Amino acid sequence: MESPLATTLGTRMSAYLITSNDFKKQRQKINKQIKNLRHELNLINHDSKKYKVVKFTKDQYQSNKNYGLIYLLLAERDFLYGLEMKNILEIDDIKSKSKSKSNSNSKLHKNYKKLLITKFKRSLIHAKELLDLTNEESINDIKVELFVYTALIIDYLYNTHNNNNNNNNNNGEDENNDDDEEEADSFNKTLFNELIETLVDPSLNLAISQLEIHSTTDLKSIARKHCHDNEVPYLTPVLNLIDSKYTTTAENIANEDNFEISKQVNWRDHSAYIYNDEVALKISYLNNNIHWDKSNDINQFDSIITQWNEILSLHKSDTERNQDDDDLEQVQNRAILLTYINYNLLFTTLKRDLLLIGQLAKIDDNKDIIRLFNGILVIVQNLKDLPGVYNDEDLYDSLDNLEKFFIAQKNQVIAESYQFNSQFAESLKIYQFINQEISNATTTTKQGSSSFYKTDFPFNISTNEQIAIFKNDITKKILQNQISAQFEQSKVISSSPYTIENLNKYPKGLTTIINLNKIEPMMCKPVLFDVAFNYISYDSTKQTTTNTATTTPVETSSPDVDETIDNENSKKRGFFGIFGRR
Repeated sequence: MESPLATTLGTRMSAYLITSNDFKKQRQKINKQIKNLRHELNLINHDSKKYKVVKFTKDQYQSNKNYGLIYLLLAERDFLYGLEMKNILEIDDIKSKSKSKSNSNSKLHKNYKKLLITKFKRSLIHAKELLDLTNEESINDIKVELFVYTALIIDYLYNTHNNNNNNNNNNGEDENNDDDEEEADSFNKTLFNELIETLVDPSLNLAISQLEIHSTTDLKSIARKHCHDNEVPYLTPVLNLIDSKYTTTAENIANEDNFEISKQVNWRDHSAYIYNDEVALKISYLNNNIHWDKSNDINQFDSIITQWNEILSLHKSDTERNQDDDDLEQVQNRAILLTYINYNLLFTTLKRDLLLIGQLAKIDDNKDIIRLFNGILVIVQNLKDLPGVYNDEDLYDSLDNLEKFFIAQKNQVIAESYQFNSQFAESLKIYQFINQEISNATTTTKQGSSSFYKTDFPFNISTNEQIAIFKNDITKKILQNQISAQFEQSKVISSSPYTIENLNKYPKGLTTIINLNKIEPMMCKPVLFDVAFNYISYDSTKQTTTNTATTTPVETSSPDVDETIDNENSKKRGFFGIFGRR
């Protein structure tokens, strides 16, 4: 058997049943499903004289879940019949306000109401039979949903009888059952939300008003308080199927963990009453048990942030469902509490990011540090945009200066990067800008002391003492970079702009060389020297004469030899032999 609530309420919700005719058509569809199931299980008896009401056993259910589905559809069919009569009665009531009631109409009205109660009772009988049949069901979700469905039938039945005492208890269990289904799929989640908003909450509010319960708390807390009253014994076993955190009151949880629940919070000069017990429990747990604003362990911050997010989500949903816009005091209390939660959540996130920056600073990961500072600046801006902050002059000015301080720290990281790369002039400009901004934001009190912040922050995120230390550090950095920049300038002046002593390093004064990736020596091409070598003249006559003198006597040169020498000399005229000589 699939989800009982999806089979009944889910199908009903998807069909958009509005008029009595819509309920009738849906009831007829259920009849067809029951008929088909009976055929499938061979439960059809054509001999009407021998007809007997068949009761299914647990063994039959364990062998085939459709036996349980028949009981569920029988309960839904009678329930739809009752809703059909209820719709007719509501229309009849509207008509009776505009026209006088006749005796026949009054009698018909009573018959409809009697039929309505009868159908709800029959539906409850089938639901109780189904609870007995599924007593050994292994899937707890199915058992819980069957208890919810049965409680809804009881709720409708007792509403008809105006017995609101039991109504309070039944819906209390109903509310807790729906809390236990929070992790269902999207369709079931929509179904449960619709169930709570349209059926459970209105019935609880009606019960509270008629029982004269002073509603200083939320409906969920009232449901947790009364779900153990045991007004309907056959619904009590469902409490054993639900996690105790959904059925235990906030006071009992606080007593088990040894801390007190505070129903009031203070933020700045404002105080707010907490209407939701669960919100008060979670805030008191963070304040009194964890001491969230004293923590410096980065491993704890994800858990603390998650808890603040849960409180924020819970408060928003409670405000949407339970806020009375006509009660100005309640509206103001809820608004102050919302700012209080957001304020603490944002500062917790900010503290975690600062601790991450401290870890990254140890490994010189400036890129990620700058990214985190950008996120911190967004957080500070969100703090400034919170309701009530702008009207608090001291807080707003302090947050404004806190933003300037984080901008200065971000710029300091950039300046250190320039300084690391020996760009001292650029680093010096940034440090001077930081010093000017911090000095302009610092004010002098009447006692003569300097004040950067007018209020304290959670976690001591930043204090006036830290600002004084930061200013002294910036002053030292300015002096260091002034000396380093002057030294670098003197090195540039003394170096020749034309001498390259190292292939990987050259003087900074060379402004005409741009974008040189690598300087390498180039092999000279010997073509020019080859051509010149061909035109080097040697005195061949002297060498010949010397050699001849050592061997033979001197002879007069013949005319043929002289003519040959003249011809050779005439060929070597001009520039490299290209142009002739005149």
